[in-house]
Amino acid sequence: MRKIANSFLILFLLSAIISLAAEGIQLFSNFSIPALFVQFIWSACFICAAVLYIGIGFNRHLPRLILLPPQLWMLWSLLNYWPLEPAVGHHYNLYASIAQLILALIVLQLNRAINGQSLFLTKKQFRGPAFTGVRLLKFVVANIFVFPVLLFLVLFSLTSNFIEEGSAGFVRLKPNGLYMIERTYRQEDKQIQMMGMIHLARSQYYTDLIAAIPQKSTLLLLEGVTDQDKLLKEQFSYGKIAELMGLTSQKTSHFQGRLISKKSLNQLDSNENLEIDLLPADIDINRFDPLTIKVLNALAKNVLNTENPLAGYAEFGRWAEQNIPEDFDKTVMNDLLNKRNSHLISYFPAALKKYDHLVIPWGALHMKELEQAVLERGFKQTESREHLSIDFLLLPFGQWWDKLTS
Repeated sequence: MRKIANSFLILFLLSAIISLAAEGIQLFSNFSIPALFVQFIWSACFICAAVLYIGIGFNRHLPRLILLPPQLWMLWSLLNYWPLEPAVGHHYNLYASIAQLILALIVLQLNRAINGQSLFLTKKQFRGPAFTGVRLLKFVVANIFVFPVLLFLVLFSLTSNFIEEGSAGFVRLKPNGLYMIERTYRQEDKQIQMMGMIHLARSQYYTDLIAAIPQKSTLLLLEGVTDQDKLLKEQFSYGKIAELMGLTSQKTSHFQGRLISKKSLNQLDSNENLEIDLLPADIDINRFDPLTIKVLNALAKNVLNTENPLAGYAEFGRWAEQNIPEDFDKTVMNDLLNKRNSHLISYFPAALKKYDHLVIPWGALHMKELEQAVLERGFKQTESREHLSIDFLLLPFGQWWDKLTS
């Protein structure tokens, strides 16, 4: 256990140094340390911390005074050091790295003061029997309360990472709420703004997005599947769920500007684009697979238009078991994401020829493929801003409980 403990202390110090170097290099230059390498060192450190935490219950020689502070720091990192960012700003990772380095040095100096010999744990500190029943009993009793907290932190971190990776970083989960990311890309005098959208959010979120739109020579490529053939038999609206959650539906947010068509886009003279134009850039639902349309109708009927969404979701699940094949997810993703993304991307050449600014306020799950298309055209990301879309502290949990149990 002494070797594992020393490895943990070394990795904790190394993680702080590498993170500090990564943040510093990114701040003052265009170079960057590979994120996978930084994550690998952190993961190795976290695994050692977990092993040592269990070991504390079995080995009385493991010094809690030395090991617990960096272990608690690793737990805090699972929350991405929240609420440090609201307190110090966007460079919170830099401050966290400096603080971690200071903590690592303090712990090592404290250990040398204890053993009078080395910064790291020595054999002298591990003399005598390691196991005592009393220590194990205290450890087990303490973890009746501690373990649920540890489990929550790990699950929160895994969920946060899953959401961020699945959305290419356009959605971030934090302890206080859900954040959507807005990124700006530039190439010479052209600019593309990609705004990760969400169907339900606080009203201020939509207000902030609208305020961020440039007011001159701007084209908004709007999301929104049309239904010319009236294939949707149910009203596909998030209004009831928005009301239940105390949020605002995306459909209530209105972008201001002149509505144009694809035909008029190709006819417009670039000198006329002095303000904001709006172009519906989505496909019609008649391009979806028939089974996808059937699923959307069932989802609208059982979940979106019911008084009890939880019971409705259970009903939809029973319907899905009888009507949806196992490999249907590929068809859904192709309809809801790939086809629509390809259609939107087809507007890029003409739009960039006519406008200085393109704004793409689309659902966050679309952004991974769309961002790739933007980067392939030579654009470089220059800015990134996050907007609080759902504030967990303001959600009407009492109202939820009353509705869901009624």
